Amino acid sequence: MAERYLQAGSIRLDRNDERLWKDGAPVSLGQKSFAIIKVLMENPQTLITKDELFERVWPDLAVSDAVLTTAIKELRQALGDNARAPSIVETVYGRGYRFLLAVEQHSADPADPVTGQQTPSSENIAQSDKPKPRAYGVINRWSVLALALALIVSTIWFGQNSSVQSAGSAADKLNPKSIAVMPFADFSADRDQQWFADGLTEEILTGLARTPDLRVASRTATTRLRDSNLDVREAAKSLNVANILDGSVRRSGDHFRVTVALMRASDGVELWSRNYDRTEHDIISMQENIAYDIAVALKTVMDPAKLRAMVNRGTKSVEAYEAYLRGVAFEQQSSVDGNFDSVIDAAESFEEARKLDPNFAEAHWRSAQYWFGKATRVNTSAVWDAKHNEADRLEQYFIRVDDAIAASKDATERLKYEANRALMQLKFEESFALMTRYLKARPRDIDAWEDIGEISAYAGKRDWVRRAAERVQTLSIEEGAPRSRAITMTTLSLDFEHAAPRAKEQLKLRRGHAMTEYQAHRALIWSGQPAEARKILDRLTQSKLPEINMTLARMRQACAEKNINEARKLADQVYASPDTTGKWQVAQMMGDSDRAKAILQPLDHPERLPTLVQYMTYPSFDANVYPVLRDTLARDGTNRPEAISMPYACKST
Repeated sequence: MAERYLQAGSIRLDRNDERLWKDGAPVSLGQKSFAIIKVLMENPQTLITKDELFERVWPDLAVSDAVLTTAIKELRQALGDNARAPSIVETVYGRGYRFLLAVEQHSADPADPVTGQQTPSSENIAQSDKPKPRAYGVINRWSVLALALALIVSTIWFGQNSSVQSAGSAADKLNPKSIAVMPFADFSADRDQQWFADGLTEEILTGLARTPDLRVASRTATTRLRDSNLDVREAAKSLNVANILDGSVRRSGDHFRVTVALMRASDGVELWSRNYDRTEHDIISMQENIAYDIAVALKTVMDPAKLRAMVNRGTKSVEAYEAYLRGVAFEQQSSVDGNFDSVIDAAESFEEARKLDPNFAEAHWRSAQYWFGKATRVNTSAVWDAKHNEADRLEQYFIRVDDAIAASKDATERLKYEANRALMQLKFEESFALMTRYLKARPRDIDAWEDIGEISAYAGKRDWVRRAAERVQTLSIEEGAPRSRAITMTTLSLDFEHAAPRAKEQLKLRRGHAMTEYQAHRALIWSGQPAEARKILDRLTQSKLPEINMTLARMRQACAEKNINEARKLADQVYASPDTTGKWQVAQMMGDSDRAKAILQPLDHPERLPTLVQYMTYPSFDANVYPVLRDTLARDGTNRPEAISMPYACKST
């Protein structure tokens, strides 16, 4: 029987957990490059032909020599080997490759299985940096162990720390696999990177959300506590979680120390803690290696190949990662206050990230959405419209989404990109099938549930829109940060039984949140509750939402209250604006179907259909009056429900 560990000089390989070290340091490799070194070390000082490597590493796939060459190049770079004067892997030109070193086999690990270096224990952490139970009033910065820390937490209670699962008292009633990552305290001399902390916290939660059976409190929910005086137990109770991850950051120049501690919510007992001292140039590779080395010890999490893909953020560029996190922070800010400047800042930050690292798949994807993927959503439309027409924007969208697909090293993540690309190609059934496959693997991805709700609306699958709305509502409230998109989908799927209750539930949790109030107002109007909607309108009109949206809200209210004269005045204001979506909605509200049709008629052209189809989220949109769109839907096999009139519409005469 083959032994678990292979040792060749300073190179050590763990067959079971698929890990590799050189000189005591972990080596980060892609799945295929690791498979190659494993085959070579299992057959040391022996020629392994290309055909044999293809059969072992890419079974049942027809791949080119270039793919193998690229994987070998990655392997050599990771091991510090020279192709011209190899000391580890030799190329036998035209035939294959040979591992040059002798290999020993061991049943037990011959060295430290984590990093080959001493890692400070919790007892060695400087007391000034060690997190203590505290009130949450300080936002963190420079915690670039983002996904590493997240995954560390996600693994601790998957098996090693049974004490977390039996927290006792009130915590026993909570999901033991629930966690809140609190804003880290910044102990650095300068505290000027809150944007970094905000974006990074969101990334930690995104990584945690990929673990199907782990419930995570959202960044918005934990940030709400930053100005409170709650201790650990009170914070956990407020967030309905069994565990809290707390931490601190101290940065000096390009060096930083990150100290983290996991605490049991029921009694504030510290279950685990550690500190990490690194330079900023090591932050991304370090986070991947630490996360993998600790998480892989618990085999119940996921298999090693999937874990490697999960911890890889897709970039090795610190600068690109910072730009990306700025974009995430700006995006979050725009959802809170409705400020369009934050939308533009987010789009520009993602553009910067993708240019700094052309292999950063998620940066390509985020940028793509701002070029076209969000064209008709409130406050995300027309970011680039001043300089580009629809055809140009669609072309730029495809460039970026194609870059995301090409750069992605995660097959599951690639399904999401491909689903959205198919959607913009008007292949609704294909898009729906791809996204359902993605959600099967990532059932807690709220963004994906939002996406499939939209895809389902295009495809005429109103039952799936309702299902998506329910999942977005449930998951986002469970995280402590309700998403207004759940209200939108519930309303536009004509699920009036749940539209108003969901709106009211969110309003209780997010009073003063501009987008929540806007969508709740619409839900109440559509549900026939204008008196309840009126209570929201005054607050809504004091927000930073664009004027067009506030005018539409006033007009909905006027129509619902049968104030026709006021509605007409507001309609004239919108008709005088350049906003196509606003004018179409106004014509719908006024019950003027001919005018509504005429407003969108120029979009019924092959090159402009990607814009026209986005109006199909509205149940009042009649695709049959647009011949080019009607024929396109017929070819795709898409059958849409019959269009309805807005239930609160004014009369045009």
